[in-house]
Order: sequence, then C-alpha cells, then structure tokens
Amino acid sequence: MKKLLCVLLALVMMLGLASGLAEGEKTYYGGYTDTIDATIAVYQRSSQGDAKNIWWWDFCREYFGINFTVTQLTETGTYKATAFASGDMPDVFYQLFLDTGTLVEQGVTKGNLIRLDDYITPEIMPNLYRLYEAYPQYKATITAPDGHIYSLGGIGNGSAPLMTFFINQRWLDDANLEVPTTLDEFTEMLAAFKAREERPENEGKTIVPLTGDLGNQPRFIANALGWITDSAGYLKAVALDDVDGTPCFIYADEERFPVFMSIMKDYIANKYFSADVFDDQYAGNQTAQQKAEDLTGFDQNTSNAINPDEWVAAKPLTSEWNDEPAIARTYNAINCASFAIGKSCDPAKIERLMTWVDWLYDVNNYYMSHWGPSAETETEYLYGLKSGYIASKNDDGRWVLTSQEVLDGEYTSFGDYQNRRVQGIIDNQYLGLKVDLFGELTREVNPTKYTHSEDVNVIPYLVDCYPQIKFFDAKTQERISELAAEINPYVDEQYVAFISGDKELTEENLATYFATLKELGYEEYVQYYIDYYETYKNN
Repeated sequence: MKKLLCVLLALVMMLGLASGLAEGEKTYYGGYTDTIDATIAVYQRSSQGDAKNIWWWDFCREYFGINFTVTQLTETGTYKATAFASGDMPDVFYQLFLDTGTLVEQGVTKGNLIRLDDYITPEIMPNLYRLYEAYPQYKATITAPDGHIYSLGGIGNGSAPLMTFFINQRWLDDANLEVPTTLDEFTEMLAAFKAREERPENEGKTIVPLTGDLGNQPRFIANALGWITDSAGYLKAVALDDVDGTPCFIYADEERFPVFMSIMKDYIANKYFSADVFDDQYAGNQTAQQKAEDLTGFDQNTSNAINPDEWVAAKPLTSEWNDEPAIARTYNAINCASFAIGKSCDPAKIERLMTWVDWLYDVNNYYMSHWGPSAETETEYLYGLKSGYIASKNDDGRWVLTSQEVLDGEYTSFGDYQNRRVQGIIDNQYLGLKVDLFGELTREVNPTKYTHSEDVNVIPYLVDCYPQIKFFDAKTQERISELAAEINPYVDEQYVAFISGDKELTEENLATYFATLKELGYEEYVQYYIDYYETYKNN
C-alpha cells in the first residue's frame, strides 16, 4: 500500500511538473515552441542605425523566436563575391540586391542558394501562397530558367513613375515660360535659367540649371529622343525604342546617339550641368546645397529646396526624333533581389526562416515592420520602444505619424526614428507586400497625394520598359557577361571622350566607334535581349 502511494505521489508530481512546463511554454509565430539562432547580412544606408539598437531585430527574437546575428554592410558587391567564392555565407542574404545573373550563377549553376519554391505552401507560407494563387504572373516573373525560385522581394504598385523630375515653377514664371514639352523648349528653359547669374542678387554665384548626377538627368533627355530606359545606368541598360518598340542599347544607335552626345556636350559646355556631374556624390551633396541657396531650377526631387511647393513635375519631352511623350513606369513593383538563403544554412532552420519572411507578405505586418507597433493596439510588441508610433490627423485630414521618442527629442523626425530605431532594413521598397491587394489593411493609409501636378504631367505618360527581372539560362548568361566585359568599358571610355570634347564628334571618329562595337560582338549581344523580349511578350 505504501509503495502504491509513493508511486501515485510520484505520478502527481510528474504531472504537476509537466503541467507547469506546458503552462510556461512560449509559442512563437507559426506555432513554434523553440528558438533558433541564424546569421543574416543586410545592407545599411548611411542614415541607418546600428542593429543592436534596432527594434526589428528584438521583435524577431521575441515574436518569431529567431535570434539573428546581424552583419550590416555599407557596400555589398565585395561581400557577396567573397561569400559565394569561399562558401562562408550567412544563413540569409537580406536586402543585398541579388541580380538575376547572380541568381542563375549562384542558384541554378553552382547551387549556393537554396530553392525557395518548395517551401511556398499553404502550411509554411500562407500569405505568399495565396498571393501567387491570385496573381500567378508574380510567381512566374521571379522564377529562374530551371523552374525554381531562389530569391524573393517586394510586391507593390506599378502605376507610378520610375522617377519624377521637377522644375522650379517660380523660375519658369520669372522667365515667362511654360513647363516645356519639347526638347527645344527644354533647352530654351535651361538657357533662361543660366541667365539668372546676371541678376545682382546672384553676383559671384554659379547657377546650375540642371542638377543631379550623370545617371538620371541625361535619362530624361534620352526619353526625348525616343528611348525608354529603366535605370540610372541608362547608357548600358537595355532600352525600349519608343519609335519601333524593339529592345536596344542607346549607345549603338548610329543616328540618334551622336545627337544625344552632341546635346550632352553642348549642355556641359554651356554649364547647364555642373563640371562635377561625373562625381557620384554630386547629386547628394552639391545639389542639396544649390537648392538650399536657390541656385538650381531642375532636379529629380524637391528635397532641400527653399520652398518645395514652388516646384512642378516635368513632362516627358518630345523631339523631331520622337513625337510621343513617354516615361518608364516603376520596375520595383515586383522584384526578387532581397531575400535568399545560403546553402550552408542548417536545413532544419529553412522552414522557420521561410515562415518568418512570409509574415511580411501580409500588408498589415508589412506596415508594422516599417513603422513599428502602434501605440493604440499593439503595445505588447514594444520591446524597448517607449510608445510605438502615434497616429493623428493634420488639418488636411491626412495621417501624421510620430512617436514618444520623437516628441522627447531623441530623434529629429519620424523618418529618423524609423531609420535608426525601428526598421533595421534598407527602406520600404525591397521586401514584403507593399500594397493592399486584398483590401485587408486595418489602418487607413494616406492615399497618394499629388502636390506637384504629377497626376497631370507624368502619370498619363507611363509606359512599360524592358523587363527589369530577366533570367537567361546559365550558358547564355555566361556569354552575355563575356560580351559585356568587352563592350561596356569601351562604351564608357568613348562616351566620356566624346562629350568632354577630348574626341571630336566627326563622321570618321563615329564610324570607327560604331565599327568597333560590331567587332566586339554588339550584334550578338543585343540579339540575346531581343530574343528574350519576344519570348517574354509571348508568355
């Protein structure tokens, strides 16, 4: 009897202990009860905070049960090359701009990246799975030639311009000019802007009518000649010829490229551009200073302007070579450059990491990752924040966000608070569901407000550019890379020589230039892109 009582007491104690463990056990997102450690490499802007102070990583640990060791990178190219070559890879490549060539090489050919499509199931990734069920073209767009997905990215709104350019309306009014619609009118406007140097208040100052870097403003001019380009690297990016709709590279057009270079040469000679236009830091540094001193009239944004309300969106231009105004719509609506898993990741962690990233494909979660928790409803997720974000409506009826840290003066603005305290990711452009495709957003978000006539001057002229996401098979990609390694440096060298005046734009020099392009394999090179585009359109 005594033995039986001891056994019963022991059973009661064991059951009580088990009950206590179950009661104190924490369940993380996805139903997991254990925690894991994972390594992650992420791009860091100059305005971004240190990972140890970022709420997002605390949230990942406390809500998902994932303790990330974070490597922040201000330059990603060397890191990626070294990681892939050595095999010393992070578990997660996060916001590291993995282009499709890299995905084919490192995923399809070398197997350095995990196939993600096996995990896009209703059980593991319900948000993304549902999205692909509703929009199968999104899945097709990011699928590599072998039928697998090696990287994920953001999904957003494609009804927006890739980049909007702005003109100082006050300067236009002073010159008695309208917003230009042709290339000739645009050139006339720049001349009038440059003439402001003659005003007494500008004595000793330099007016730079056309500010920015060499990668964006010239792209606006290229549009006027009929090329729809998709990136700041307009010179070597695949363009669509707006005249006949075929893929091309503007540097190989024997009629219009000399015209384009002549325009660039004249603009630089007339000092419509700054002599520092070749400096990558020019757009960010000197342009800001010039706008703050009212010394420029055209730029790619209105930040730093004395009065941004005085600026108006520029219309895409026409010319004698192109009679249809057009400008590229954003290609960032869909991308696959932001999330990949290295092959060295412990297989036991992969499903957990995929469940984690799927969370961002719910639009409410996406905004939470961007703004942090709401002080109204989600205070249990503060994890060191004082209050979460505080939302209130301004006099215009639009939501304005702040936080207690901003009110206390610890951060200069909500944007500063986001960058240094909340996010831990590059910004809101690269990963997750950036638009409420299913109409499920619980908090009202301010609709787009056009303050510079973008809805009249830009939106009606949006057209598709050459697809930003393009997958070639490994053999084709290797050949394209070989040709580009020969062609691109030659183009850069000759372009700078021509527009700087070091080489004259004579018929003889141009004939040599175009003949050399052909000798370097240009016709084979462009044909790959033409063939791909035909298949892309058919599909």
